Amino acid sequence: MMIMLFRKIVPIALILALLSAICPAPALALSTANEIAIGRSYDQQIVESSVVETDPLLNAWVQSVSSKLWAQTARKDVPYNIKIVGDNDINAFSTLGGYIYVNTGLLDFVQSDDELAAVIGHETGHIERRHTVTMQNKSQILSILLGIASLFSPFIYNFGNLLQAGAMAKMQRVDELQADEYGLLLMSRAGYDPQAMVTMQQHLGALEGEHNDLVNKYFESHPGSSARISHLLGYTELDPTKVTSQEHLVRALHDLDEDRYNVSSIQLTDILKTDASNQQALLGLGQSQLALGLTSKSEQTLGELAQSSSPQVKAAALQRISALRSMQARRVDLTRPDLASLRAQVAQGLQTQSQAEAQIGARHDQGHSQLKSLQLRLQAIQYEVPDFSSIDIKHGSRLEAIVKTVSGMGRSVNSAFQDATAAIDNVGSIDAKTNKPNGLLRENAQILDEMQAPLNTAPIPSDSIAVFPSYPHMLSEISTADSDMVRAVDAGRAAAMQVDSGLADLDAFFKRLQQIRLNAFGDIDQFDYTSLLPYMQKATASLGAAAISASQANQLYNLARARQLSARITLLGVGTSPQRFDTLQKALNLRFNNEDIDYTGMLHDNVTPGELAAATIVAADYKTSPQAIIREAHETHRSVIDVANARGMHALALEIFMGLVYLDYTDDPAKEAHPDGSGATNQNIGV
Repeated sequence: MMIMLFRKIVPIALILALLSAICPAPALALSTANEIAIGRSYDQQIVESSVVETDPLLNAWVQSVSSKLWAQTARKDVPYNIKIVGDNDINAFSTLGGYIYVNTGLLDFVQSDDELAAVIGHETGHIERRHTVTMQNKSQILSILLGIASLFSPFIYNFGNLLQAGAMAKMQRVDELQADEYGLLLMSRAGYDPQAMVTMQQHLGALEGEHNDLVNKYFESHPGSSARISHLLGYTELDPTKVTSQEHLVRALHDLDEDRYNVSSIQLTDILKTDASNQQALLGLGQSQLALGLTSKSEQTLGELAQSSSPQVKAAALQRISALRSMQARRVDLTRPDLASLRAQVAQGLQTQSQAEAQIGARHDQGHSQLKSLQLRLQAIQYEVPDFSSIDIKHGSRLEAIVKTVSGMGRSVNSAFQDATAAIDNVGSIDAKTNKPNGLLRENAQILDEMQAPLNTAPIPSDSIAVFPSYPHMLSEISTADSDMVRAVDAGRAAAMQVDSGLADLDAFFKRLQQIRLNAFGDIDQFDYTSLLPYMQKATASLGAAAISASQANQLYNLARARQLSARITLLGVGTSPQRFDTLQKALNLRFNNEDIDYTGMLHDNVTPGELAAATIVAADYKTSPQAIIREAHETHRSVIDVANARGMHALALEIFMGLVYLDYTDDPAKEAHPDGSGATNQNIGV
């Protein structure tokens, strides 16, 4: 179980009342009915105190993966449900009675459905094994409940840790390992690749080594990635001494069926090291290599199949080889780029990018200073936060209305601060030590470098030549991403100023609240409530406005990320032939069930693969067709991503799904864990 930012106070009286229900002698265990009731109570508090993500595509994705897992659970009397919490931390947690929560930061981090299934399976394991409720004594239960209560107390996280970390609702680390084991079982039964639990840990391990703030809370309550992987490799589903070669093949072909082209290519290559004539592996590898643009390797792999004694296999291999050769010939014949013009355009793009880095970097540095000052202001105001924990708050009372309003203020403060921080800090600046850009600025620079590289080679590879017609559009995407970054930082700084102003209103409200005493009925008199109301309304309005401004800054930040991914998907070369385009169309259709634009249609509409991917995602969100979205873009002289923004689509959802498409072709967990290539081993786990 993990820790989240948004917290709400739970009265001690409620916790003590729960103890009597939780601790019947001698079992010291919670009935399922009581467990569900408590979970429902906490769920209400989480919803009231958090920004719950309502994006239909993100929720449909999470629900789809969860449902497959929950169909395999043993506890059929638990009504499992899951919600998405708007929080940038890479995290998820479960409470009691089937309630599971995943952060948007986690959804932005996982690299596949299988990795998301690994996380949800793990949290389901906590509930299935009743880790929260099978305590040995009342003091342990009280510690757990106090910890859970502290999770939902507004201001505690950002305004100071009023309860020690040891009192937080952290599972024992042995429970975490048990949850892993159960999650593996669920994943396997549900048809997901259990190796994804290992790759998820490898991805986390890469951030753990960088001491990344986004995963700090995760590692506070969980064993380190290396320890988790060691334990995972000891379980039946992943033990190298127990997993058969056929099981490895099934998992590799599963990843290929899920259009995880790079991961399946790595796995199939490993299989062929020990079984070089495996026809299923060779055929699958040939498909993966084609998707990845490794046409020569694909032809070589299929050439081995062409020697097969099976007439059907031989005929299929020869047919695909013929198609590959035809594809290569057409590609070179049909593409005659103006290299001098392209070189000049890319050079201009690099020069413009250098200017943008200086401009955005200066804005970032100023905004970062603002955020540090704001953080100090938040810490200073913690001492004025009212303590309602010892009061029995009656339902329908004026005091309850105040507590709920304070909770809402906490939600606004946390939301505004984290969205402004994302927009300002993650855009990036110029690193003082290396004099090189970081954050999104580095991404833009890397894309431009990758575009320039083939222009400086002789001869230019035919795969690169085939991408050249898309260069003008990609350069436009990068330029617009820079504009989004400027606007994002400016909007984030404006939001930070609004938060600062709102905190002044909050301070005035708290000072007025401190002057009020409860009456004999444990409530606030009407006169006092009326005098307090203007202060409360002003603070609520100003902090709410700050949260809205910060969300707009975050929208611009994610629009920039989506534009970068559009360029990166196009740069993969998946639009350079009908055969490679089919792999992109298959990946999009698998997730969004919409393929109304074929290769000829893409060329006719003059759209890039990145635009097509974005149009398919936007169409799914608005239940229309990609063709309709592209038509709207042309008619309004906007890019597809601008159409998404004009329609009000949540840019984070667009970026997440475009990222998943890009990762189909690029994900390599072992390489990420060891970027220099040192120490990377496949450990017989297919990575």
